[in-house]
Amino acid sequence: MATSAQTAPPIAKAKAANYFELSHGRDTLIYTVSNIAGQPVLDYTHAGKLRSFTGDEIQSEKTTLGTEVTVTLERGIDSNSQLLTLVLPDVHVGPSGAEKLSVPVIFHTLLSSIIGPPRTGPTQTYDVKIFQGTASFVHT
Repeated sequence: MATSAQTAPPIAKAKAANYFELSHGRDTLIYTVSNIAGQPVLDYTHAGKLRSFTGDEIQSEKTTLGTEVTVTLERGIDSNSQLLTLVLPDVHVGPSGAEKLSVPVIFHTLLSSIIGPPRTGPTQTYDVKIFQGTASFVHT
């Protein structure tokens, strides 16, 4: 009697995450690496106010920490500027469709010294919050 070899079902390849949904308390952050137009999109909601950033408004840099994604929340000419930097690790998404993660989000303030005497001490301050959520792969 002849036997036939059974083949195992193909194993789904892990894909690099390109869509991140994160939150910290009531604040939310959604980052899409590339939308249908090929541009990054970052939506940040704080105190019920949505701020949306696209394309050149988003700086993305691969570092030893991961991918640092930075947007300017407030640009001051003669006042402080506030930036948000999301630090994302590389995430490989399996067949489940989403992977849980916790990531630091750094809110940094660039202290202005245009008006008045030169400032002494640090010219930047940092507030780090840990956002939690999911990373997934979305076809665009």
